[in-house]
This record gives sequence, C-alpha cells and structure tokens, in this order.
Amino acid sequence: MSDTFSLIAGGAAYLFNVNNILLLVLGTLIGLIAGSIPGLSSSNTTAIILPMTLGMSMDGALVFLGAIYVACQYGGSIPAILVNTPGTSGACATTLDGYPLAQQGKATFALGISLTASSVGGMISAAIALLIMRPAALMAFKFGPAEVFLLALVGIVIIVSASEKEIAKGLLAGTIGLLIATMSADPTLGRPRLTFGLMELYDQIPLIPALVGLFAFPSLISLLGEASVSRVVNNKIGDLTQVLQGAAFTFRHWGNLLRSSLIGLFIGIVPGSGIDVASFMSYGQAKIWSKHPETFGKGNPEGVLAPEASNNSVVAGALVPSIALGIPGSTTAAIMLAALTMHGINPGPSVMRMFPNEVYAVFLSVLLSNFLLWPFGFVYTRLVSKLSLTNTAYLIPAIFTICMIGSLATRNFILDMYMFLIFGILGYIMTENGFPVVPLILGIVMGSIAEENFIVAFHLSRESFGIFFANPITWILWVVIIAALVGPSIINRVHRRKQGKDNSV
Repeated sequence: MSDTFSLIAGGAAYLFNVNNILLLVLGTLIGLIAGSIPGLSSSNTTAIILPMTLGMSMDGALVFLGAIYVACQYGGSIPAILVNTPGTSGACATTLDGYPLAQQGKATFALGISLTASSVGGMISAAIALLIMRPAALMAFKFGPAEVFLLALVGIVIIVSASEKEIAKGLLAGTIGLLIATMSADPTLGRPRLTFGLMELYDQIPLIPALVGLFAFPSLISLLGEASVSRVVNNKIGDLTQVLQGAAFTFRHWGNLLRSSLIGLFIGIVPGSGIDVASFMSYGQAKIWSKHPETFGKGNPEGVLAPEASNNSVVAGALVPSIALGIPGSTTAAIMLAALTMHGINPGPSVMRMFPNEVYAVFLSVLLSNFLLWPFGFVYTRLVSKLSLTNTAYLIPAIFTICMIGSLATRNFILDMYMFLIFGILGYIMTENGFPVVPLILGIVMGSIAEENFIVAFHLSRESFGIFFANPITWILWVVIIAALVGPSIINRVHRRKQGKDNSV
C-alpha cells in the first residue's frame, strides 16, 4: 500500500503543472459541450481531436483526452433529460425518468441530480481505481468470452426482471432487439446475414442512429401539440435552488449512489462490456431496491441518479485494463491507447513499469476532472435547462436537424440518416402501443456482445457447455442472474408486508 501512495504522489507531481492543468480544464469544457450534442459521443470527439495531441507530451495528451471522456458522459444527460434525446449511448437509461421530470417542470432539478451523481460517482470510481489498479487489471485479464457472455446475460435479465407489469411486451421487444443485432455479418465466419446487400450493415447495426431515433423521434411527434417540453409553467427553470436541491437529493440517497458507482467501476474494468451495460444495470438495480418501483419511468429522481453515477464511473474502470494491460476497456479508451502509440509507446504491461508516474497522473486527472465537472456543469446546466421552455416551433426543427447530422457524423454513411428515420418510426409505433423501448435497445446492444462471446467460448471448449460453469467467476455471475430473477418478487413481498403493517397501524 505504501508503494501505491508513493506512486500517487509521483503522479500528482506530473499532473500539477500549468500545461496539464490547462489541458484538463480545456478538455472538460470540450467534453461537456460535445456530450450535449446528440451524435458527438466521447469516442467521436476524442477521435476528431486525436491529431491535436501530437504536439503535447504523453501525459498531457492522456490528461486532455481523459478529461473529454469524463465530461462527455455527463454532457450526454443534458439532451436526454431536456428533449428525450440521449447525447451519448450511456445516457439512454437517463431518459426514462429524466424526461418525465422535465415535463413536470423539474428539468433543472433533474440536471442537478445528474450533475452531482456524475461528478461524485466519477470521483468515487477514480479514487478506488487508484488504489486497486494492479489487482483489478489482473482480475480483468481473467474475464474470458464465457464470463463476458454471462455478464451480458446479467444485464438483460436485470432489465427484464425490472419490467414488472410489462414483462411480456418487454420480452417481445428484447427479442426483436436481439434479432436486429444478428442482422450484421456472422462474427466468426464473416458471412452476410440480413444486410439487404448493404455493406454499411455488414459490420454492425449503427447504434447511435438507432438510439437517437427510438428516443428522439417519438418525443418530437408528441411535442407537435405542445407549446414547450415542460407541461408545467415553471419560472424556476434554471434556478440555483433547483440545482442545489438535486445535489442534496443525490447525497441523501448515498446507497444508490455508491452501489451505482461500484457497478460502473466493475463493468468498466471488464473489457468489451460497455457503458450501456453499466447504465442499464444500475437503473435496474435502483428500481429493484427502490421503495417505490412503480414510479420508475414516470419521473422518479432515483432513475436519473443511478445511470448517471454509473456511466461516469465506467471511465476510470475502462482505463484500468487499457493502460495496465493494453486491452482497451472501451472505444474511447482504445483511442487513448492510439495516442500512446502516436507518442512512440507500445501499449501493454510495460507501460506500468516504464511510466508509472505518468499512468497515475492520468487517473488523478480523471478524479480532478470529475471534481471540475460540477462547477463547469453548474453554469452550463442553468443555461441549457431553459431549453425545456423554448417554443416547439423552433425547438422541433432544430432538434430534428441535430439528430440527422449526429446520425451522419457517427460513421459518415448517408444510410445512417435513413436508419434514424426507420428506428424513429419503429419507436413511435412501439410507444403508441405500450411497448417499452429499453428492452429493444438492450437487445441490440447486448446481442452482438453475447453472440460473439458465446460462439468463441463454445468453440474454445470444443462445443462443451461446461465452460460456462468452469470457475468461481462464472458461478458468481450465475448467482447474480438467479438473484435478479428471484430478488424482485421477494423484495416486492417484503414491501407489501410492510405497507400492510403500516396500514393496520
């Protein structure tokens, strides 16, 4: 432990110089704005800015890109809450309760929760990552294809188990999502499947156009008859008090905050699991453990707190295997590894041996960036929250244009603009007929992860299912799956008994 603290001290000496602090501030501001624009995810933004890092030092480049990565995760919640359009894929779960809160005239309150949960959750994750980086990296190395498949299964089961009354429609929507995920080429043989002869669909179904279409398009249609997003005349939109109330709410629900932060850190450490898995898993856990699960999806503030704490916590987690082992924990982390390569350094375990101070400086910068996120986000939040009161005659065409451009910017394929419209129409049909959109999204996100890892694991074991029960990690994941299936019914019974006792008194 003393070695760890000496390395942290060495990292602090590298971080706290004028150039790195300025890069940290600049990266936080860029990430905050970029994340709030649908389509400009952290991976897109860091990829665009990557050439600029050639003139920086190695630690400066990583600090700069890391700050963008952090701030983008919170920035994505801003359009998710205000106009039901996730700025990043990690903000999808935030829309479920964030947008209903905005419709109730509580947009600034919801953004205050999101900002505080993102900032504090990210700091918790970064602090823990600093202390456990070496053993955590070794643990990540033990997650093979069988373990990642089971982890994807955990995410699916948790969301389905939290569906309650809509479980049948949720299962159908999730199945459709899984089928959509299998439209691309076979992950092992490379044979085209349901690609309609379009090479743009050979690799994958474009996620950003799908997400933006499923969430934004139905919202834009529903806004056609409204004067503004907020259906409540509320002069407190953008008010300082509501932001502080959101911060106070977050700290009062410290159990949800800590649990979601740990989920995000754990999911981030496991390569290939993704930020979407973390945010939806945290949302499902928050609903399961809530005293009022029936209010989720209708504007429960806990439904904003959980995914926001989780998706910012993923950042530090994803950097652990990326920097310590050279195995990218996310797409953005892979771009940060590309920055290492551009500076003549080969990613891998040797980085920890040769540049320990620089590595710890990066993790300290993630901690500090999350700290800076609150004051910067505070000012930005108060300004942009007034969008919920903007006349829809101006808001709808502006959002539609941004969504189309954002869909195009992801891969620069014109087809993705049509995909936005196709998924938008599908989302509208589902919403009008009472089908939940989240299981569909989860099917698309998890489908490719689960399929690819299942096939690899199955072939590695010479077509034996024993590989899915081969070690303590797989058994722990099976226990989590069973607990997710059985737990909600047990918790609901306990809640009903408590309510019965209270009513009898």
